[in-house]
Amino acid sequence: MSFSKLFKDLGRVYTQSNSLAKKQSFNALNQLIRNYSAAAYTTRYAEYETLEVTAPYEHVLHVRLNRPDKRNSMNRDVFREIQSCFSEINDDKQSRAIVISGSGKSFSAGLDFQDMLDMISHVSGNNADGMDVATRAKFLRHMIFLMQNSFNSVVRCSKPVIASIHGACIGAGLDLISSTDIRYCSSDAYFSLREVNIGMAADLGSLQRFPKIVGNDSLVREMAYTARDVAAPEAKQLGLVSSVLADPETTLQSALETAKKIAANSPVAVQGTKIALNYSRNHTVPDGLEFMANWNMCMLQSDDLIKAASATASRSDTPPVFNDL
Repeated sequence: MSFSKLFKDLGRVYTQSNSLAKKQSFNALNQLIRNYSAAAYTTRYAEYETLEVTAPYEHVLHVRLNRPDKRNSMNRDVFREIQSCFSEINDDKQSRAIVISGSGKSFSAGLDFQDMLDMISHVSGNNADGMDVATRAKFLRHMIFLMQNSFNSVVRCSKPVIASIHGACIGAGLDLISSTDIRYCSSDAYFSLREVNIGMAADLGSLQRFPKIVGNDSLVREMAYTARDVAAPEAKQLGLVSSVLADPETTLQSALETAKKIAANSPVAVQGTKIALNYSRNHTVPDGLEFMANWNMCMLQSDDLIKAASATASRSDTPPVFNDL
Protein backbone atom coordinates (compact mmCIF):
# COMPACT_ATOMS: atom_id res chain seq x y z
CA MET A 1 0.00 0.00 0.00
CA SER A 2 1.39 3.41 -0.98
CA PHE A 3 1.24 6.61 1.08
CA SER A 4 -0.87 8.37 -1.56
CA LYS A 5 -3.51 5.65 -1.64
CA LEU A 6 -3.58 5.41 2.12
CA PHE A 7 -4.11 9.14 2.59
CA LYS A 8 -6.97 9.05 0.07
CA ASP A 9 -8.57 6.21 2.00
CA LEU A 10 -8.06 8.14 5.24
CA GLY A 11 -9.84 11.16 3.84
CA ARG A 12 -12.72 9.00 2.68
CA VAL A 13 -13.24 7.05 5.88
CA TYR A 14 -12.69 9.98 8.21
CA THR A 15 -15.97 11.51 7.04
CA GLN A 16 -17.82 8.29 7.81
CA SER A 17 -19.42 7.55 11.12
CA ASN A 18 -18.07 4.00 11.14
CA SER A 19 -15.54 4.15 13.95
CA LEU A 20 -14.18 0.71 13.13
CA ALA A 21 -13.27 1.81 9.59
CA LYS A 22 -11.52 4.87 11.00
CA LYS A 23 -9.58 2.76 13.45
CA GLN A 24 -8.53 0.23 10.81
CA SER A 25 -7.38 2.97 8.46
CA PHE A 26 -5.34 4.76 11.09
CA ASN A 27 -3.81 1.44 12.19
CA ALA A 28 -2.79 0.80 8.59
CA LEU A 29 -1.19 4.24 8.39
CA ASN A 30 0.72 3.69 11.61
CA GLN A 31 2.01 0.34 10.38
CA LEU A 32 3.09 1.83 7.06
CA ILE A 33 4.95 4.61 8.85
CA ARG A 34 6.67 2.08 11.14
CA ASN A 35 7.73 -0.04 8.17
CA TYR A 36 9.03 3.00 6.31
CA SER A 37 10.89 4.26 9.36
CA ALA A 38 12.48 0.84 9.97
CA ALA A 39 13.65 0.63 6.36
CA ALA A 40 15.10 4.14 6.49
CA TYR A 41 16.68 3.47 9.87
CA THR A 42 18.55 0.33 8.79
CA THR A 43 19.86 1.98 5.63
CA ARG A 44 22.76 3.24 7.72
CA TYR A 45 23.81 -0.40 8.30
CA ALA A 46 23.36 -1.49 4.68
CA GLU A 47 27.04 -1.32 3.77
CA TYR A 48 27.92 -4.55 5.58
CA GLU A 49 28.63 -7.56 3.39
CA THR A 50 28.89 -10.35 5.96
CA LEU A 51 26.14 -9.04 8.26
CA GLU A 52 22.49 -8.25 7.68
CA VAL A 53 20.96 -5.63 9.98
CA THR A 54 17.20 -5.05 10.25
CA ALA A 55 14.83 -3.31 12.68
CA PRO A 56 11.93 -5.75 13.26
CA TYR A 57 10.49 -3.69 16.12
CA GLU A 58 10.84 -0.16 17.38
CA HIS A 59 14.20 0.27 19.16
CA VAL A 60 15.16 -3.37 18.38
CA LEU A 61 17.91 -4.34 15.93
CA HIS A 62 18.48 -7.80 14.49
CA VAL A 63 22.06 -8.52 13.41
CA ARG A 64 22.37 -11.71 11.37
CA LEU A 65 25.64 -13.40 10.40
CA ASN A 66 25.22 -13.66 6.65
CA ARG A 67 27.58 -16.24 5.17
CA PRO A 68 25.21 -19.22 4.94
CA ASP A 69 27.23 -20.94 2.19
CA LYS A 70 30.20 -20.96 4.59
CA ARG A 71 28.10 -21.95 7.64
CA ASN A 72 28.77 -18.42 8.90
CA SER A 73 32.44 -19.17 9.45
CA MET A 74 34.32 -16.03 10.39
CA ASN A 75 36.94 -14.46 8.14
CA ARG A 76 38.68 -11.11 8.45
CA ASP A 77 35.68 -9.30 6.99
CA VAL A 78 33.33 -10.77 9.60
CA PHE A 79 35.57 -9.71 12.48
CA ARG A 80 36.02 -6.24 11.03
CA GLU A 81 32.30 -5.75 10.40
CA ILE A 82 31.19 -7.05 13.81
CA GLN A 83 33.45 -4.52 15.50
CA SER A 84 32.27 -1.70 13.25
CA CYS A 85 28.60 -2.65 13.56
CA PHE A 86 28.48 -2.94 17.35
CA SER A 87 30.56 0.19 17.83
CA GLU A 88 28.00 2.00 15.69
CA ILE A 89 25.09 0.42 17.58
CA ASN A 90 26.63 1.55 20.86
CA ASP A 91 26.45 5.17 19.64
CA ASP A 92 23.00 4.71 18.08
CA LYS A 93 20.50 6.65 20.21
CA GLN A 94 17.48 4.79 18.83
CA SER A 95 18.58 1.19 19.44
CA ARG A 96 17.88 -0.29 22.86
CA ALA A 97 18.19 -4.07 22.45
CA ILE A 98 19.98 -6.25 19.92
CA VAL A 99 19.43 -9.82 18.72
CA ILE A 100 22.25 -11.64 16.93
CA SER A 101 21.62 -14.82 14.95
CA GLY A 102 23.02 -16.79 12.02
CA SER A 103 21.58 -17.38 8.57
CA GLY A 104 21.32 -20.83 7.00
CA LYS A 105 21.78 -24.13 8.83
CA SER A 106 24.18 -23.02 11.60
CA PHE A 107 24.83 -20.13 13.92
CA SER A 108 28.55 -20.35 13.17
CA ALA A 109 31.06 -23.08 12.32
CA GLY A 110 33.83 -20.97 13.86
CA LEU A 111 36.92 -19.60 12.13
CA ASP A 112 37.22 -19.56 8.37
CA PHE A 113 40.37 -21.67 8.32
CA GLN A 114 41.32 -20.87 4.73
CA ASP A 115 41.28 -17.17 5.53
CA MET A 116 43.26 -17.75 8.72
CA LEU A 117 45.82 -19.88 6.87
CA ASP A 118 46.20 -17.16 4.25
CA MET A 119 47.05 -14.67 6.99
CA ILE A 120 49.40 -16.96 8.88
CA SER A 121 51.17 -17.98 5.68
CA HIS A 122 52.64 -14.47 5.52
CA VAL A 123 54.82 -15.27 8.53
CA SER A 124 55.39 -19.01 8.13
CA GLY A 125 56.95 -21.45 5.70
CA ASN A 126 58.87 -20.06 2.74
CA ASN A 127 57.39 -16.61 3.26
CA ALA A 128 59.13 -16.39 6.64
CA ASP A 129 62.63 -16.86 5.25
CA GLY A 130 64.85 -14.29 6.87
CA MET A 131 61.99 -12.85 8.94
CA ASP A 132 62.93 -12.29 12.55
CA VAL A 133 60.89 -14.17 15.17
CA ALA A 134 60.00 -10.87 16.83
CA THR A 135 58.52 -9.59 13.56
CA ARG A 136 56.43 -12.75 13.14
CA ALA A 137 55.27 -12.60 16.76
CA LYS A 138 54.32 -8.93 16.48
CA PHE A 139 52.23 -9.62 13.38
CA LEU A 140 50.38 -12.52 15.02
CA ARG A 141 49.79 -10.54 18.23
CA HIS A 142 48.34 -7.66 16.21
CA MET A 143 46.08 -10.05 14.29
CA ILE A 144 44.80 -11.70 17.50
CA PHE A 145 44.05 -8.32 19.10
CA LEU A 146 42.05 -7.25 16.06
CA MET A 147 39.85 -10.36 16.32
CA GLN A 148 39.53 -10.07 20.10
CA ASN A 149 38.39 -6.45 19.77
CA SER A 150 35.60 -7.62 17.47
CA PHE A 151 33.93 -9.57 20.29
CA ASN A 152 34.97 -7.02 22.89
CA SER A 153 32.79 -4.53 21.00
CA VAL A 154 29.76 -6.72 21.78
CA VAL A 155 30.63 -6.70 25.48
CA ARG A 156 31.27 -2.95 25.47
CA CYS A 157 28.02 -2.21 23.64
CA SER A 158 25.83 -0.55 26.28
CA LYS A 159 22.66 -2.14 24.86
CA PRO A 160 21.77 -5.73 25.87
CA VAL A 161 22.63 -8.31 23.19
CA ILE A 162 20.63 -11.54 22.89
CA ALA A 163 22.00 -14.52 20.95
CA SER A 164 19.59 -16.75 19.02
CA ILE A 165 21.54 -19.94 18.34
CA HIS A 166 20.73 -22.90 16.11
CA GLY A 167 22.76 -25.73 14.66
CA ALA A 168 26.52 -25.57 15.11
CA CYS A 169 28.08 -23.04 17.47
CA ILE A 170 31.74 -23.92 17.30
CA GLY A 171 35.00 -22.23 18.29
CA ALA A 172 34.73 -18.55 17.41
CA GLY A 173 30.94 -18.93 17.46
CA LEU A 174 31.16 -19.88 21.13
CA ASP A 175 33.54 -16.96 21.66
CA LEU A 176 30.92 -14.66 20.16
CA ILE A 177 27.94 -15.87 22.18
CA SER A 178 30.06 -15.72 25.35
CA SER A 179 30.21 -11.97 24.69
CA THR A 180 26.42 -11.59 24.68
CA ASP A 181 24.10 -10.91 27.61
CA ILE A 182 21.37 -13.51 27.06
CA ARG A 183 21.43 -16.74 25.04
CA TYR A 184 18.55 -18.81 23.62
CA CYS A 185 19.05 -21.91 21.49
CA SER A 186 16.98 -24.35 19.46
CA SER A 187 16.88 -28.06 20.21
CA ASP A 188 19.26 -28.82 17.33
CA ALA A 189 22.01 -26.53 18.64
CA TYR A 190 25.33 -27.86 19.85
CA PHE A 191 28.40 -26.12 21.24
CA SER A 192 32.09 -26.96 21.04
CA LEU A 193 35.54 -25.55 21.72
CA ARG A 194 37.41 -27.11 18.79
CA GLU A 195 40.67 -25.16 18.85
CA VAL A 196 42.79 -28.00 20.29
CA ASN A 197 41.84 -30.06 17.24
CA ILE A 198 43.71 -27.61 15.03
CA GLY A 199 46.73 -27.26 17.27
CA MET A 200 46.00 -24.02 19.11
CA ALA A 201 44.54 -22.72 22.35
CA ALA A 202 41.36 -20.62 22.06
CA ASP A 203 42.32 -16.95 22.19
CA LEU A 204 39.16 -14.94 21.42
CA GLY A 205 37.45 -14.91 24.80
CA SER A 206 35.71 -18.21 25.50
CA LEU A 207 38.40 -19.43 27.92
CA GLN A 208 38.02 -16.15 29.82
CA ARG A 209 34.24 -15.60 29.65
CA PHE A 210 32.79 -19.10 29.37
CA PRO A 211 33.91 -20.23 32.88
CA LYS A 212 32.22 -17.19 34.43
CA ILE A 213 29.00 -17.93 32.56
CA VAL A 214 28.65 -21.60 33.56
CA GLY A 215 30.53 -21.50 36.87
CA ASN A 216 31.94 -25.00 36.32
CA ASP A 217 35.71 -24.98 35.91
CA SER A 218 35.94 -28.75 35.53
CA LEU A 219 33.41 -28.82 32.70
CA VAL A 220 35.07 -25.94 30.85
CA ARG A 221 38.42 -27.70 31.03
CA GLU A 222 36.88 -30.94 29.83
CA MET A 223 35.34 -29.17 26.81
CA ALA A 224 38.52 -27.24 26.06
CA TYR A 225 40.83 -30.27 26.36
CA THR A 226 38.65 -32.79 24.49
CA ALA A 227 36.81 -30.56 21.96
CA ARG A 228 33.64 -32.58 22.60
CA ASP A 229 30.20 -31.34 21.60
CA VAL A 230 27.67 -30.11 24.17
CA ALA A 231 24.07 -30.58 23.09
CA ALA A 232 21.29 -28.08 23.81
CA PRO A 233 19.85 -29.82 26.93
CA GLU A 234 23.28 -29.95 28.59
CA ALA A 235 23.91 -26.31 27.62
CA LYS A 236 20.67 -25.37 29.40
CA GLN A 237 21.63 -27.43 32.45
CA LEU A 238 25.01 -25.70 32.58
CA GLY A 239 23.47 -22.23 32.37
CA LEU A 240 25.05 -21.40 29.03
CA VAL A 241 21.58 -20.70 27.59
CA SER A 242 18.41 -19.45 29.26
CA SER A 243 15.99 -21.52 27.18
CA VAL A 244 15.91 -24.33 24.64
CA LEU A 245 13.20 -23.82 22.02
CA ALA A 246 11.71 -26.26 19.53
CA ASP A 247 13.22 -24.92 16.31
CA PRO A 248 15.31 -22.02 14.93
CA GLU A 249 12.27 -19.91 13.98
CA THR A 250 10.75 -20.17 17.47
CA THR A 251 14.13 -19.43 19.03
CA LEU A 252 14.60 -16.28 16.98
CA GLN A 253 11.08 -15.06 17.68
CA SER A 254 11.54 -15.65 21.42
CA ALA A 255 14.78 -13.67 21.34
CA LEU A 256 13.08 -10.83 19.47
CA GLU A 257 10.16 -10.79 21.92
CA THR A 258 12.60 -10.54 24.83
CA ALA A 259 14.41 -7.70 23.06
CA LYS A 260 11.06 -6.00 22.53
CA LYS A 261 10.32 -6.19 26.27
CA ILE A 262 13.75 -4.81 27.12
CA ALA A 263 13.32 -1.95 24.64
CA ALA A 264 10.06 -0.93 26.33
CA ASN A 265 11.93 -0.15 29.55
CA SER A 266 13.94 2.94 30.40
CA PRO A 267 17.17 2.93 28.35
CA VAL A 268 18.86 4.80 31.19
CA ALA A 269 17.97 1.99 33.60
CA VAL A 270 18.70 -0.91 31.23
CA GLN A 271 22.03 0.38 29.98
CA GLY A 272 23.09 1.32 33.50
CA THR A 273 22.20 -2.20 34.63
CA LYS A 274 24.35 -3.81 31.91
CA ILE A 275 27.29 -1.56 32.69
CA ALA A 276 26.97 -2.35 36.41
CA LEU A 277 26.75 -6.12 35.83
CA ASN A 278 29.80 -6.07 33.57
CA TYR A 279 31.77 -4.01 36.07
CA SER A 280 30.78 -6.16 39.06
CA ARG A 281 31.70 -9.37 37.24
CA ASN A 282 35.36 -8.37 37.41
CA HIS A 283 35.43 -6.47 40.73
CA THR A 284 34.71 -7.05 44.40
CA VAL A 285 31.28 -6.40 45.90
CA PRO A 286 32.43 -3.19 47.68
CA ASP A 287 33.94 -1.94 44.42
CA GLY A 288 30.70 -2.69 42.59
CA LEU A 289 28.60 -0.89 45.19
CA GLU A 290 30.80 2.18 45.07
CA PHE A 291 30.65 2.16 41.29
CA MET A 292 26.83 2.10 41.38
CA ALA A 293 26.69 4.92 43.92
CA ASN A 294 28.79 7.07 41.61
CA TRP A 295 26.76 5.99 38.57
CA ASN A 296 23.33 6.64 40.07
CA MET A 297 24.21 9.97 41.61
CA CYS A 298 23.94 11.13 37.99
CA MET A 299 21.41 8.74 36.49
CA LEU A 300 18.78 9.10 39.23
CA GLN A 301 18.33 12.66 37.99
CA SER A 302 17.03 11.35 34.65
CA ASP A 303 13.45 12.03 33.52
CA ASP A 304 13.05 8.27 33.04
CA LEU A 305 12.81 7.72 36.79
CA ILE A 306 10.00 10.26 37.15
CA LYS A 307 8.10 8.82 34.18
CA ALA A 308 8.41 5.21 35.34
CA ALA A 309 7.62 5.97 38.97
CA SER A 310 4.59 8.09 38.04
CA ALA A 311 3.21 5.37 35.77
CA THR A 312 3.64 2.77 38.51
CA ALA A 313 2.15 4.96 41.21
CA SER A 314 -0.89 5.87 39.11
CA ARG A 315 -1.31 2.27 37.90
CA SER A 316 -1.68 3.64 34.42
CA ASP A 317 -2.59 1.23 31.60
CA THR A 318 -0.48 3.32 29.22
CA PRO A 319 3.22 2.45 29.40
CA PRO A 320 5.58 5.41 29.80
CA VAL A 321 7.39 6.67 26.71
CA PHE A 322 11.12 7.16 27.25
CA ASN A 323 13.45 9.41 25.34
CA ASP A 324 16.21 7.95 23.19
CA LEU A 325 19.58 7.78 24.93
